[in-house]
Amino acid sequence: MSVASFSLSVSRLGRDFTIGGSGTLDVEGVRALRQAIEDGCAEEGAAVMLDLLGVSNLDPEAIAALIEAGDFCRERGIGLTLSAGPDFLRVLKDAGYSEELLPL
Repeated sequence: MSVASFSLSVSRLGRDFTIGGSGTLDVEGVRALRQAIEDGCAEEGAAVMLDLLGVSNLDPEAIAALIEAGDFCRERGIGLTLSAGPDFLRVLKDAGYSEELLPL
């Protein structure tokens, strides 16, 4: 049985970015996702919504990269929200972080 690779989508409406992903969030997927997040957060006054409801598998390295990307946005005053499935959120919580990618 093969594991689906990560598929990334980015849409923009004004200064609002929606970054979506589905499949397995692995090291390669994290690189692409983080770059998309940083690109969105580079624009002053932007808001970034991560829609990761379609992520079916999550590598542990992905959590650290998402936390770093969240910090990157917050340092620039950019709002970052996350929508993810219960398994993803459980892994995030087990790692000690909230849905806002902040320490619990």
